[in-house]
Amino acid sequence: MYKHANRTIVWLGPKSRGIEEAFNLARDVAQIRTSFGVDILTLASTNTEPVNTAHELILDMFNANNEAADRLTELLERDYFFRTWCIQEVVVSNWCVAKCEDLETNFMDLLSTAIFVYYYRQKSFFAQRPLEFWNSIYMKGQTRHSSPSVFQNQRVEGSLGPLLLLLAGTRDFQATDARDKIFSLLGISDEGLMPVLGLTRVMASNKNSLSMRLLRHAQDGLTSFAEQVNRTGPGVDFGRHKALKPDYTRDTLEVYRDLARFMIRASPRMLDVLSFVQHSEDPSTSVFPSWVPKWFQPRSVSPIGGVGCFLAGLCDGHFRYFAVVHDCPLTTQPMRPNVLLIDGYFIDRVTSVSDVMESELLQCPPIEASWHQLFGSSLFPLLPCTYRNGELLQMVFCKTLMADCLGGVMDEAFSLSEDATRAKFMTKAHANAAAYLLSNDADRSALPPSDLASLTAAASDGSIERYIISAGSFSLHRRVYLTHNGFVGIGPRMMRPGDEVCVLFGGRAPFVLRRMQDHHILLGDTYLHDENIMWGNLTEGVRFRKQLPIMTYEIR
Repeated sequence: MYKHANRTIVWLGPKSRGIEEAFNLARDVAQIRTSFGVDILTLASTNTEPVNTAHELILDMFNANNEAADRLTELLERDYFFRTWCIQEVVVSNWCVAKCEDLETNFMDLLSTAIFVYYYRQKSFFAQRPLEFWNSIYMKGQTRHSSPSVFQNQRVEGSLGPLLLLLAGTRDFQATDARDKIFSLLGISDEGLMPVLGLTRVMASNKNSLSMRLLRHAQDGLTSFAEQVNRTGPGVDFGRHKALKPDYTRDTLEVYRDLARFMIRASPRMLDVLSFVQHSEDPSTSVFPSWVPKWFQPRSVSPIGGVGCFLAGLCDGHFRYFAVVHDCPLTTQPMRPNVLLIDGYFIDRVTSVSDVMESELLQCPPIEASWHQLFGSSLFPLLPCTYRNGELLQMVFCKTLMADCLGGVMDEAFSLSEDATRAKFMTKAHANAAAYLLSNDADRSALPPSDLASLTAAASDGSIERYIISAGSFSLHRRVYLTHNGFVGIGPRMMRPGDEVCVLFGGRAPFVLRRMQDHHILLGDTYLHDENIMWGNLTEGVRFRKQLPIMTYEIR
């Protein structure tokens, strides 16, 4: 209906004081963004001249028109912008108009202001995530931009991208029926519009290689064949897995569980969906299996393994699939639907954990308190303490709080940009951590001259403010922990001493599991400060050279 309509009218409610000025401000912002033709999503992390100029012009407009900016902010906080079904009607529409009684404006002009309202308000780390998502929709419509956004995907016409990333991006949206958090996205996601992708997607470094071109032809052929079959009669939906069908006869648990299993089972069998598990209470008491994300709950942590960065459970080699999953048939129901049987290996056992990290945006997280809880001493003055790999322990601790290189890309919410390199972001994280450590005026004479010189050199390229934002973002609602063999990591808030750190094949990050009497429960993903583990080197050793025993985990 929306796709074929000439114009879609979005009714935002009654006209209130200052709405006309808010509409005018939105038009001015849209004109500037269009004129500069730049992606301003990552304002805080860019230094390019056009972006800075556009950024300054728009913020000057906000500051010079506080009344209009406040009314615009109130407008974007109306219920419409937080309802999950509303996304589809905007994305599919040819032309979308926002109306408040007799006043109207181009809806995309309103969306052009979303990211600026986000920075204008700066309430908390996650309170304005819907505005970031709306900004990404605006960016998709700006074809002149070369944004590294996750939505830059033209493979499937009408799609905003893979379903998992849309679920993650809309987690703070609301729906009256929890099942609609999934069903409302099927019409604008890759798998919902082209179900064959769930069976034929592969990972490839060269997407224009001969094999990838042949695969795309095969996908198009299968899709065309499925469409012809589906035209033979009503109710025919050939090629669509039941997890991708909006079936209201199934309860919420079934819908969420079957989709999670489908995402694990789908080619090339990655465990990215498990990185979006976030528990705020003991998962052993929940009716949901611990490995199933509850998409109806607002986002509370920044995922570590679901953003396309680390490679802990992956390795090079001739493997048809990455994850090794048992009792997970493609078309029939597994024998025990609530149980996930999956292979991996044990890393270490947790011996101590900090309190849950809590902080507000732009406020320093409790770094010194967490250090004291783990090590029983003060972080400052800096003393010569060495980590397992020979690094200064204080540096390792600070980098762990922002998941090392993820701290350099925190503004790129779902994936690394095309020109990003692992070394680039690790260097940036190191510099920011060094800047923080040297920001304290405590005596440093106990440090060896070589360590102090290294810190000073790194800090010259670092930013204390960027470190505080990055560490606050990735450690928020998590715990810092130590393991029996001296690893430092950040993990889920529900973890405790005795829990196990494991790598599951197909997972980008390790996971924290809790051993029960006859099974495990999954608490969430984790960052562990060890390059061999986080980047898949140890997994290669396990799969090729049997360096560690492989186990089948029964996760409930």
